[in-house]
Amino acid sequence: TLAAAKRAKAMGFKLLLDFHYADDWADPGHQPTPAAWKELTHKQLVDAVFAYTRDTIASFKSAGVMPDMVQVGNEITQGMLWPDGKLPENWDNFAQLVKAGIDGVSAGSGTQTHPAIMIHIDRGGDIAGTKYFFDRLSSYNIQFDVIGQSYYPWWQGSLNDLRANLEVTIREYGKDVYLVETAYNWEP
Repeated sequence: TLAAAKRAKAMGFKLLLDFHYADDWADPGHQPTPAAWKELTHKQLVDAVFAYTRDTIASFKSAGVMPDMVQVGNEITQGMLWPDGKLPENWDNFAQLVKAGIDGVSAGSGTQTHPAIMIHIDRGGDIAGTKYFFDRLSSYNIQFDVIGQSYYPWWQGSLNDLRANLEVTIREYGKDVYLVETAYNWEP
């Protein structure tokens, strides 16, 4: 990842680092806890998320390729690090895990301004789902900078649904919103 970041930065690209906190891809239906963390208690898992995130960001900083933005989890509408941070049943645990990731970004950045923090969900055209998630997250006073959305029309509504959700999200939360995952039908 550091080698790819160095190439990207050398070409003038900005860098979004996405922590999946999994040994494999993490998505709304699949948020596996890494094998090395499976037997950890909740407190140990929170500490592991913090330390892993801190150490990773510190490595990027030392390499001179600090990310411009960091995503704490990937499509985390259903939580992350299951079963400990699975939603909707474990909101308290989930909030502590997200906060540990955010705190790890800050700690790894040291005195340097930390990268923007993105919270990424998979509700591109779903106003109610987006509002439910971010209203609930906000109740835990989680501090983040931008909202990331996935948008796949076969699961998340029409382009008009996406537009309406983006407008509501920007108005309600006063944050920039990025489409960080998307695709469109390439065949009937």
